[in-house]
Formats: sequence, structure tokens, C-alpha cells
Amino acid sequence: MPHEGSSGLLSGRRVRVRSLPVRVRFVPGESTGSYVTRLAEGNRISVGALLGSVGEGKSKAVDPRLTELYVDRAARARLAALAGCPVERLTRALVSTRDGQLLPGGHEEPVWRWPWQPLNGFLVRGCSLCAAKRCVKAPVWLMWPDPWRVCVEHGRLTDNSRDDFEPFIDLTDRQEAVKAERQLALIRRWGPVGRAVVADAFGILAHPLMRGAMPASERRAPLARLSMVAKLARALVRVERRRLAGRLTREGYAAWARQMYADLGWSSSEAVQEWSRRHRLLPAWQAQPGSRLRLPPQAPHDQVAELASLEEATCLPWILSAHTPRQFG
Repeated sequence: MPHEGSSGLLSGRRVRVRSLPVRVRFVPGESTGSYVTRLAEGNRISVGALLGSVGEGKSKAVDPRLTELYVDRAARARLAALAGCPVERLTRALVSTRDGQLLPGGHEEPVWRWPWQPLNGFLVRGCSLCAAKRCVKAPVWLMWPDPWRVCVEHGRLTDNSRDDFEPFIDLTDRQEAVKAERQLALIRRWGPVGRAVVADAFGILAHPLMRGAMPASERRAPLARLSMVAKLARALVRVERRRLAGRLTREGYAAWARQMYADLGWSSSEAVQEWSRRHRLLPAWQAQPGSRLRLPPQAPHDQVAELASLEEATCLPWILSAHTPRQFG
């Protein structure tokens, strides 16, 4: 749907932006483009007219299945006003409106951009049953770090496929995968440390020596070893939290590694040894004493972006599996 210039409902710096008549409920994790499309449809206006009220921008095509909408700080404030909510609520729901995803400011007018593909992350179809619980009937697209997602509440795998014939994969007969994803979701709640640990678990299993039989369907590939990933992530997070808190000794680290080999098999030794080399014991001045849930990350994971993919977040070189089919999307 083309956007024609910056004229719209309430454009211009001297005009106060008011909320649209019809409020549209947020879906957590939704892409900004998906939400703006629903907001326009709910108020029976074109997306172009709505964007004219948000700021200045140009776009030849608007398709929330393929592209994401980005705004600067001023345009974000206008979008929140149109949605009838505080900016803080907008940013909680729409990841691409958070500070790390904003366009540079300094323009005379608020600006927005709708590039041909997301700058970070992937557009993944949202679970329609989750949306229905919020009285949302229209298709919803999420901004997600990886091109697939498991809904643990409804047992569905959705991905960045635009196949409307099979919009999700039913996991009724794969409850072990749903249980594993539920465990991984709990670890991710520990912030950057949790996200890094989960990525490292996938990275270790991407090692050629750890390869197993993969399903014929590429869309089902992430499910193949999800239970093993969860088991490995639990072991990694236990030792990583001790390391960051300064409660891990050299002898304890060696005992942990021996247990890992026993649990996972000696084929894991090369990948686990590489992980241990990168996660060195910390000097006392770097440790974070205590048992806080969200310990700050330390080398080799000094920073873990919110939309970093598994490949980007892991400290292990993905070249270990460069000559094998990509296993986890």
C-alpha cells in the first residue's frame, strides 16, 4: 500500500496528535508494521494516512509479513499518542520501538522507514490462538530473534514461512519438544546471560561430531534435538551462574566438564572444551557475588542484543558446522 508524502490525519509539528477513535490491543512481541496495519484497519483508514500522522517517510510497498516499520524517537511519541497509550507501554509490546532499534533523530519532522527487510531479527507468524485470547482476529507477525518460534501454551511451531495453507505446525504429538521449549523460556528470562546460554547450547549441538538424524522437513528441523538443547542449557546455566558470581573453582569446573562428557557422550568433548576455554574463570574483581537472578554478562558475552539470533549470540564459532546443513533455522 503506497504512502503519498507526509500529509495525513494529523501531520505537522504544530498540530497536536490525538488518539485514534478505535483502540487496538497489543500483542506482546508484535512487529511495529503488523500493529500499525491492524491499527489502521481497525479505524478504517489507510496505512499511508496513519503514517502521515506519525511522520515523514517513503515506501513503495507495505507488507507486515515481509518488512518491519522503524521510527525515530519523535515518531515513536506520535505513534504512542495515536494508539492512545504511554510510550512505555508501546515499547513493552513492540520490540522495534525500543531505544536500541530507533532511527537516528535530528530531523525537522519525525521520521519513519519501512525497509525491504527487517534490520534485526525475523518476522515470524504469531500464534493465532494467543491473538484470539486478546480478541485479535487478524494475522499477527512478531519480531523474533530466529526464524522459528514454539508457542508452549498451545503447542504450535510458527516460523517466517508465508505459507497460508500451513500457517503452523501442530506439536500435539511432540510434547517433549514443547516441554523443552518451556524450560528454555525460563532460562531466557534471566536476561542476556540466559539468552547467551541458550544460544551456546545450540552452538555446541551444531558441532559436526554432535550431529544426529535430522527430519526431512526443514520447517521441523528446530524440533529434532530441542530436548537435548534444554538439557545442555540447564547444565551450562548452572556453571555459568557460579562462574559469574565468583563461586566456581578450577576443580569444580573440571568436575563439571567430566560430568558433561558422561551425560552427553565423549563426542561432546571438543565443543565443551572450546566453550570452557572461552568462559574462563573470572578474577575476584570481575565476579558478581550474590545470587541475583539477572547477573550481568561477562566475557565472552559482554553484550547480547535483544534480537540476536542463535548464531549471533553464541560465543562458539558457527564455522564448526559450516559444511553441514543448518540445523536450527
